Amino acid sequence: MTFRKSILLLISLGMIAALVACGGSSSHPTVITVTLSTAPTSLFVNDTLSITATTNDTAGVTWSCAPVGTCGTFSAATTLTGVATIYTAPAAVPTSTVVITATSVTNTAISASTPAITINPSSGITVSLSTPPPASMPANTTATIAATTSDAAGVNWSCTPVGACGSFSPTTTLSTITTTYTAPSAASSVVVTATSVTDNAQFASATVAITSAATTLADGSYVFSLSGLDSLDFSLYSVSGVFTIAGGAITGGEQDYVDFDNYGTDDLINPTGSSITATADGNLQITLVTCLASDCTQSDTVVGIAGVETLNASVYPLNAARAAIIEFDAAATASGELDLQDSTAIAATPGPAGYAFGLSGFDPNGNILSIGGVINVDDLGGTVGTISGADSIFDANDNSSGTTFQSETFAASTVSAPDAFGRVTFTLNPTDSVDFPQIVLVGYIVNANKIFLVETADLYFGTTGGTALSQGANTGTFTATTVSGLTYVAGLNGFDGLGAANAAGLFTLNADTTISGFINYNDLSGTGVQAPSPLTGGNWAEDVGTGRVSLIGVTDGIATFNAEFYLDGNGKLLTITLDTTDNLAGRGFQQSGVGAFTAGSFSGAYTMGATGWDIGENTEFDAVGTVTADGVGTFAGVTDLNPFFTPISDVAVSGTFTGASSGVFTGTITGLDVTTGTNSDAFSYYLVDPTGDNIMIETDPSQVTLGYFIQQ
Repeated sequence: MTFRKSILLLISLGMIAALVACGGSSSHPTVITVTLSTAPTSLFVNDTLSITATTNDTAGVTWSCAPVGTCGTFSAATTLTGVATIYTAPAAVPTSTVVITATSVTNTAISASTPAITINPSSGITVSLSTPPPASMPANTTATIAATTSDAAGVNWSCTPVGACGSFSPTTTLSTITTTYTAPSAASSVVVTATSVTDNAQFASATVAITSAATTLADGSYVFSLSGLDSLDFSLYSVSGVFTIAGGAITGGEQDYVDFDNYGTDDLINPTGSSITATADGNLQITLVTCLASDCTQSDTVVGIAGVETLNASVYPLNAARAAIIEFDAAATASGELDLQDSTAIAATPGPAGYAFGLSGFDPNGNILSIGGVINVDDLGGTVGTISGADSIFDANDNSSGTTFQSETFAASTVSAPDAFGRVTFTLNPTDSVDFPQIVLVGYIVNANKIFLVETADLYFGTTGGTALSQGANTGTFTATTVSGLTYVAGLNGFDGLGAANAAGLFTLNADTTISGFINYNDLSGTGVQAPSPLTGGNWAEDVGTGRVSLIGVTDGIATFNAEFYLDGNGKLLTITLDTTDNLAGRGFQQSGVGAFTAGSFSGAYTMGATGWDIGENTEFDAVGTVTADGVGTFAGVTDLNPFFTPISDVAVSGTFTGASSGVFTGTITGLDVTTGTNSDAFSYYLVDPTGDNIMIETDPSQVTLGYFIQQ
């Protein structure tokens, strides 16, 4: 080989090697692909179709159809991968079938098309709103609506703007069958639409103005009651009072409070500085400036922050005259209720009537105390406000005393005439004056059915607060079998030997005096999640005349307890336990809709209230807000939360639930755990009625929580 040939060979081999190396480090051009979501083979004129293209072309696809000019239109001519466009069929039947095509923007040679779609003449289906929504609705409220249609498949319900317009339960209905529309949580204008299932070009719509949740309370006087824990001496604390609103401003009022070291008797509420405003989440914030009855230039600095109390309230979605409230400052954390006062009821001394009552707090030594019973204001001899003692009875659980103080009685006692704010004084003289010297309760009349109570300076020196429920015309009519066959739901909180404790249950009082149902209890001693536990034993006995029902030896095979129900005869009750291992008190309701509950029962907007103790039992927490349940298995909303005397606004709350025909649902709540806010804690929900009002209880050892969901 000559030198020249050798050189040429080496050069050629070098070029080949370089080309191989370059080919190994470079990439081939990406092959663009386009695929389409499934499309129907036929549509009616003017029908709409949401259609999506999936492509690896980062520039997306362009949309077209054939035959050009008569095939329809697109809401977006170009979309990125996975983003839908809305195809609208032509208004007239085209000369041929329609084909929809998505073409790569980068490489127009790449496309995907639907199979041929036949465009049919109008279906002739009609849709109208036979029960339209109201023209205006407050946020978070519900309305029952219906559509009439000739479509045998019914209508689909929707609204705009999507994601912020509310919800429907159910989302599809047959002609004339109702659905429940729940308005969104914020003020807006929404359009509610019923669309034919078969032909979505046929629909009927209505515009609804969504107004803000109550930004104030209507003019009138409002009675409030709170019980909880104060930070001054870390003792149980109760306050009750009334304030008046005129023109959106607080114009005055009065209140009484008690904790272990202090009584605030007949304090006035100073209009100067007191106010009511809306919060960002739709709650109300109420500021009350207190002053001494003897000198309203001087604040009662023992209560609130230097005499200023801050309350947050959530108005019931279907009743603007009632609200759940919590104290929302660093002075105390407490839960309670706010009610519009009946001006007629406060004009007369309570009675003649029996009053079921319940109190809880401390005894004179700082031990946990619960008292319940019936006070019969019988006006003996025609003397108004007289309590002779006949058909009056009470029970006390003092430091887990069990049945030691069961069936106590009252000697002659009195209740005073009301002042201008509906404040009365019950001066009660127990027959057992050694264990229970004279007890004096201030009462603030709400209406003919309810009075809020707080203990004031007396010979007993207790620290209690609570409620009295009038038996009205039911007074003295109770027999030994009034409650036979009825079912009640009750929730109780308090303490046992391990600390904070709660219980909730469903109790059916069978005709043979046995008790069946379910119960949950929680004192953080358990492990895992406690399912509703079936009751396996226990008996009931009803007093003749008083409306007191004794529950004896009630058990689920694990725990056994005794309790007393004090009935108003109108479906409500107050209750305490009489055990040596616990001291619980609470309230309950006769269950309606027994055995016919579904997940759909829990649907719409609810005020949610809760109280409890953290996992370390360092302090009480309280919460109040509004949530909306979908009637399927979830709810969501916002709450104001006061844990560790450190108020937090606008806490997101969500939850799940699984329905059961008994009305005992199970699920979870996220947002109420004050130790780990992201925890999804387990709960049971004991439904009171078919509209979903319920008592809820936490059923895991993360914390002790008892609460409720109420619509009105």
